[in-house]
Amino acid sequence: MKPRRSQAQELADIRKAMRGCASATGVFSAKKLIHLALGRHDRKLAVSWSGGRCSTAVLRMALDIEPEVKVIFGDTGVEYPETVQFVMRISQEWNVHLIIAKPDTTFWEVCKKYGFPYQSRVGKGKPACCRWLKEYPLRSAMRENGIEAGITGMRAVEARNRMWWTEQNGQFYFVKKYGLNCWRYNPIIFWSSIELARFESLRGLPINPIYKKYKLIRSGCWPCTGYKDWERVMARTHPKFLLKMKELMGQRVLDHYYRTQVEPPCHTERMA
Repeated sequence: MKPRRSQAQELADIRKAMRGCASATGVFSAKKLIHLALGRHDRKLAVSWSGGRCSTAVLRMALDIEPEVKVIFGDTGVEYPETVQFVMRISQEWNVHLIIAKPDTTFWEVCKKYGFPYQSRVGKGKPACCRWLKEYPLRSAMRENGIEAGITGMRAVEARNRMWWTEQNGQFYFVKKYGLNCWRYNPIIFWSSIELARFESLRGLPINPIYKKYKLIRSGCWPCTGYKDWERVMARTHPKFLLKMKELMGQRVLDHYYRTQVEPPCHTERMA
């Protein structure tokens, strides 16, 4: 797994993105941007919540400002079970107005038709599973609930394309992809990992157990193959299924790789 970027590297990238953002929308603090979004959209605004650390922090801030704000959780059908349990539990504890967006198909059906998620997205756009399991259900949920804008927990330092997009478009912008046609606000886009951890500690925020249990640095769909280290992650989270996944993808699994990379199983899943 690639090493974490240093604090100095994160801060340098954040400063660069902020300079570009200043000429696009101006730079807002997290709370000020949430206030701006609520003022512009009121009841037509929703928080996009994945159950991950970043979106949970943004959700807590939004609820502090507007307890009745709508919240959308996209249940792709291949979320970690612990993530779904975490979302359900925190929703009750925080009295969240939760909207669950679910797809009409499955990850396996999409992969059978379009192939598994690819790692290089240059010139290809999002993988088919992201569109069918996330974007399209989100679009439907927004239309059904009269939502025209969303607040995300996206941070620029997590991906180069996010950094570039923020430099060009600012902290909030209008999205037309996949028929969404909505405004998107990113309150913590300029937060470093240290700022996130500091806020979690200050507010005593609950943290999804998958980070510690599986040694993850990101939340998401457990069978995702669309990022560089997916094999190492799956070797920890679903070691027995890694062999089946490689078989489904038409790839050989080297005995040496499996012996050296696969750790004792946390738990296993059968294909849906």
